[in-house]
Amino acid sequence: MCRPLGSPERGFTLLEVMIVVVIMGIAAAIVAPTMQAGLRARELRSSVRTIAGALRGMQIDAVRTGKVQTLLLSPTRTDLVLTNGDRMVDLGEVARIRSVRGGEYRPTGELQVNFYPNGSTSGLALLIGDREAPGDAGFVIRVDPLIGLVTVRDASH
Repeated sequence: MCRPLGSPERGFTLLEVMIVVVIMGIAAAIVAPTMQAGLRARELRSSVRTIAGALRGMQIDAVRTGKVQTLLLSPTRTDLVLTNGDRMVDLGEVARIRSVRGGEYRPTGELQVNFYPNGSTSGLALLIGDREAPGDAGFVIRVDPLIGLVTVRDASH
């Protein structure tokens, strides 16, 4: 449809469009770090759940098969070796082991945790945190030495 001559044009000026683009850029700059932190926290929680599940599985396998199941933690690796190297649990890109208590150290420097057929273990407490986060933030995975119960709790509580 043709507009009659002299009628005011409708639309946005270049200034209005530029203001909207600047506002969108500021909003993206504010939201992006928050989204990235949320994704990192989600990946950390996923790694913690995977590790806890593997430890529960080892305790169940020890009772079910009647054979000792072994977990090896190496200070130089980013994964956990389960039962003499036949299975591995990767910590992922975000998670790292911040501290370890329990188990028995091998001459090679690896930490060994045994899961026994009677349901007990040699005990373990792992603090798993974000590689880039400062301090002792993260999650504690604890394996009770008497009954082999695996629990997970937030390290800040």
